[in-house]
Amino acid sequence: MKIYVVRHCTTECSAKKIYCGSTEVPLSEEGRREAERLSAAVKEYDFDLILSSPLLRARETAEAIAKKKHVPILYDGRLKERDFGDFEQTECAREDGKRFRYSFALKYPNGESNLQVAARVYAFLDESLKKYAGKNLLLVSHGSACRIIRTYFTEMTDAEFYAYSQPNGGIEMYEI
Repeated sequence: MKIYVVRHCTTECSAKKIYCGSTEVPLSEEGRREAERLSAAVKEYDFDLILSSPLLRARETAEAIAKKKHVPILYDGRLKERDFGDFEQTECAREDGKRFRYSFALKYPNGESNLQVAARVYAFLDESLKKYAGKNLLLVSHGSACRIIRTYFTEMTDAEFYAYSQPNGGIEMYEI
């Protein structure tokens, strides 16, 4: 069984390094071009189903892939980006945000912690690996969730966890 993990393509928020989180934003023009290139690149990959975050930027990325590959898409809220709460739509470089960004258990005010994201993403993966056993899956998600997905398949230290960032439109493959 292979699990392909795609981070949604570029948005204006990601280009400007602004927290998008649970905010609905579309792909940018560059993001739509990336989605076209990505869909051409994964056309040769062997997967049976796309499981995607329901947030618009992930849906647009998943739909571009599905259009070329002709496989169904199912949406699951557990693949959504971390909710950055009061920090949504603000600059990622904010000094006062670092304590939340680099803490596993500390949640953003009115948002989520990495621990909460891990709980929902791990539950999704546990369920999906049983439900779709023997099938190859392509997951479309977001930066924080992709980092958590990586920990499910790969041992990482805290430093490796916080240093890792899957690029927009990037794809990783894990084999079970």
